[in-house]
Amino acid sequence: MMRFLLPAAGSLKPERYFSRWDFVIIPLFMVLLALLTIAFKGASRPFDEHTPDLLVSLDPVHLPYYGLRTIFRMLIAVLCSLLFTFLYATVAAKSRKAEKVLIPILDFLQSLPILGFLTVTTTIFLGLFHGNMLGLEAASIFAIFTSQVWNMTFSFYHSLVTVPKELKEAAAVLRLSAWQKFWKLEVPFSMQGLIWNTMMSVSGGWFFVVASEVISVVGRDHSQYLPGLGSYIALAIDRGNIPAMVYAALALLLLVLLYDQLAFRPIVAWSDKFKFEQSGAQEKPGSWMLTLIQRSRFLHTLARFPATLFERVTLSTGRGDRPGKPLEQPATTRRSARWTDALWNGVILLGFVAFAWMLAHYMLGPSLGFANGRLLQPNPNLNTGMTPEVARQFQQAGVTVGQDQTVYLSNVCAASKQGTQISPALNMTLHASGVATPANLQVRCAEAMTEPGQVAIAEIGEAIGLGLLTMLRVAVMIVIAALIWVPVGVWIGLRPRLAQSIQPLAQFLAAFPANLLFPLAVVLIAHFSLNPEIWLSPLIVLGTQWYILFNVIAGTLSIPNDLKESARVMGLRPWGWLWWKKLIIPGVFPSLVTGGITASGGSWNASIVAEVVSWGSTTLVATGLGAFIARWSTGEFNPHVALGMLIMGLLVLTFNRLLWRRLYRLAEERFSLA
Repeated sequence: MMRFLLPAAGSLKPERYFSRWDFVIIPLFMVLLALLTIAFKGASRPFDEHTPDLLVSLDPVHLPYYGLRTIFRMLIAVLCSLLFTFLYATVAAKSRKAEKVLIPILDFLQSLPILGFLTVTTTIFLGLFHGNMLGLEAASIFAIFTSQVWNMTFSFYHSLVTVPKELKEAAAVLRLSAWQKFWKLEVPFSMQGLIWNTMMSVSGGWFFVVASEVISVVGRDHSQYLPGLGSYIALAIDRGNIPAMVYAALALLLLVLLYDQLAFRPIVAWSDKFKFEQSGAQEKPGSWMLTLIQRSRFLHTLARFPATLFERVTLSTGRGDRPGKPLEQPATTRRSARWTDALWNGVILLGFVAFAWMLAHYMLGPSLGFANGRLLQPNPNLNTGMTPEVARQFQQAGVTVGQDQTVYLSNVCAASKQGTQISPALNMTLHASGVATPANLQVRCAEAMTEPGQVAIAEIGEAIGLGLLTMLRVAVMIVIAALIWVPVGVWIGLRPRLAQSIQPLAQFLAAFPANLLFPLAVVLIAHFSLNPEIWLSPLIVLGTQWYILFNVIAGTLSIPNDLKESARVMGLRPWGWLWWKKLIIPGVFPSLVTGGITASGGSWNASIVAEVVSWGSTTLVATGLGAFIARWSTGEFNPHVALGMLIMGLLVLTFNRLLWRRLYRLAEERFSLA
């Protein structure tokens, strides 16, 4: 009996440009364009020296617009973070010489406090976009970018260096070019970890939105509150407005649910096809938004041109008859590489010495902390609260005051004839609240002090000691967070459907600005007379502990189903010791290391706001490097902020070299799927 294969009835019909699903997609697309237009118009308004100070309203009716402006900034920041991740991590993973420079720089940068970036970049962006609010917007976006990009870059870098050997061999057999290998192998292999770290970046960015949307501008007495949810929260905290804080929390919850349903859930469901396994799991993530996108002919038509262009570029980069690079270098090449490595190490050392010399001159001055053979003493800022009223009183008493409200001891000494002739107005100001007047002004004025704003050598030792205290806090908090969240993350990751259900909750908890909980901590610590040195420490990890949870969930989800079935066949009892030792720990270890290193860097970053916490008239201070930087943050970059950032970066770099980098190597050598 002869059989004929006939085409389906629907396949002979002419292709339609729209489907019934487009009745949902097209309105959503138009609304998205309208919202982006509104956000851009608000971000590009004029701003110059004649523009009144920017302030937000605590009326909840403005929250939808503020939320739109904040989401707009975070969207641009995450797109910039993805671009940076693809470029930076790829160069670091593909070049051993570049890795020696780029990864330490990444370690150093991820620990730097966000206020350090703000003080450096605000002036630059205001000059670049002179007369336009885009300058402040760019400074805010850059600050959000610096809070998002590091864990994404670490995740992608680690995925690149742990690509299984058989996949590399398959790419070589298929004669894929570097471009084709990147998009056909390396990006898909890293997709699980990168997506979950992107979610964590967006959520973790909310912790720093409060700082990034309230910007100090040199020459203005008051900070500028950009329209946004972060500035709304900052003003609510500053004024102690509890209803406004509740409104902000509800608005944040709605925003998280919105971008989870419209963006992250469909991306997570789509990325499941890139999972590296030979047998599929029974439970698959799903998304109603992904179904709409896949069945929309309108979106397929829009995507046709860029997809065709991308395919043409990919095909044009093919190797053809050109030979590829060998997977393992021959012995002669390895010997010559040792000489070039030694030369490269020498260049790095010379560059580091030159940078250290320039930095020493900037912080210590041309005399490098000495004058006439004498060690210069610290020249403190007496206006510790940077209060404009205090600065104005000093100015009226004849004391030179800096543009950033600083009042240095040397200027007071000059105005009072080395402390011997103190006018009544100056005497009253010296004893005012918020002024750190030395016990014996005449004795201090007789000492040789640094120039105003310069760092004394004694302050370097002080900063190192404070940094070690902060390091102890960070290390203890990271260990406690790992002990709590690793089992929870594994339990969630083993249940993909549960992971989908918990995903928005986890994003909300990670996105919830821990700053809103700081007042509660202040009230409890003050009420029960607790030691701030101990009980402010959990605030450091309050927003960064989620890096560990998200990475452990991503690592558990990426464990191949064949390995889970093998463990089941071997009789490994779930949650037993052998099950942890043979399956779970090797499976999640690379992701756990990425989560640990980014949580550690984020905790250092958060120390600047967690070691100095205020609510109303109560201010609690924990001794540490974060408090040191906060004390010297005057609205513009200065040598003391540079000292704090340098010490913080060097301590993080040392800690990463001694611990995290070794764990990375262990993950590459023992826990790779190769």
